[in-house]
Amino acid sequence: MDLPKIKKENLTQELREVVGDNDLEFDSLLEPEDVMILPDNTREYLDGKLNTARMMVEARMKLEEYRKRSRSENLTDM
Repeated sequence: MDLPKIKKENLTQELREVVGDNDLEFDSLLEPEDVMILPDNTREYLDGKLNTARMMVEARMKLEEYRKRSRSENLTDM
């Protein structure tokens, strides 16, 4: 993972005194394994997102159907 650099000519005099005659480089705050990499193919990502949304809608519809069945069965048992 490439982190940003600030070229030495863009540093203030105070920072040049601290870092010397070098570019200022940043260190990563994360482990590279902790970063989620999204697919390079945007179409593939969007298709996957749409497919997941469809599966969620199907699951909710089935859950609602099961709830209705359960209610009607409980009402007939009374």
